[in-house]
Amino acid sequence: MTDFPPSFACPGTASELGCAPPPGPPAALDPELLAALAEAADALPEWARSLAPTDRLDADLALDESELTVLDALLRERFGVDLGALRAGLDLDGLAALTVGDLAELVRR
Repeated sequence: MTDFPPSFACPGTASELGCAPPPGPPAALDPELLAALAEAADALPEWARSLAPTDRLDADLALDESELTVLDALLRERFGVDLGALRAGLDLDGLAALTVGDLAELVRR
């Protein structure tokens, strides 16, 4: 298991639980991460630039297992991180809640 604190650590809505993100604009997403997401999803770079940290890999981006496998390989190559290990430590709810912001935190470590 990883010490990475994923977004789903605060279940429910942020306002219900006092887990609201800090005030101010969201942190910019790493352009290399966005490029990896676009490549894994076989999408245009413009698509990746429209992504938000709160976008869920499963429900919002509709990444399937083959795309997640490609993304894992790209993240290993470009950032030296292991998405597969992170996903292996999650239950179904955690997998469904995994966001672009979670990936951004993973690659920032």
